[in-house]
Amino acid sequence: MTRRRTRMGVLGAAAMLFAAGLTASPVMTTPAHAAYGPCNTTVKRTDGVAVHNYYVVPARSGNGLSCYMRYATGSENAVTALQKAILRCYGTTPAAQKIRDSGGADGSYGSGTVEAVRWLQANRLGVSADGVYGPATRAAMEWPDYWRDPSNGQIRFIDCYNPPF
Repeated sequence: MTRRRTRMGVLGAAAMLFAAGLTASPVMTTPAHAAYGPCNTTVKRTDGVAVHNYYVVPARSGNGLSCYMRYATGSENAVTALQKAILRCYGTTPAAQKIRDSGGADGSYGSGTVEAVRWLQANRLGVSADGVYGPATRAAMEWPDYWRDPSNGQIRFIDCYNPPF
């Protein structure tokens, strides 16, 4: 009987340590997007179809398009690129109205941008509606496609697409 109690006590203690390790583990408490780092720049990407067409997308130096932005994070140019894409490609939606109501494409990932991204995620993009811009949101979004005239350098908006990058 004493041996059985000892064995049950050891098993119970092991189970408690295991459960505590799972809930207190840094792996479990660190958000998935933290592995990418905040967007600190933009890049011009092409979809590989048209030679002089490009998209301006938030990015991270040394990490490409894998980056995130949430309240009060992201460089001014990265946030502005996201805000301009929402205004241009989702202009008639409540998401664009939230950007307009909070100062337009001002480069600040404030509460208006959080709410705009959250609305898009929930109503258009089919990704987790947390208000955080990351790889899943980027991949689901439409982005403005621009064309640069090679003869004079003039830039013209073409349309919004969901490019394969």
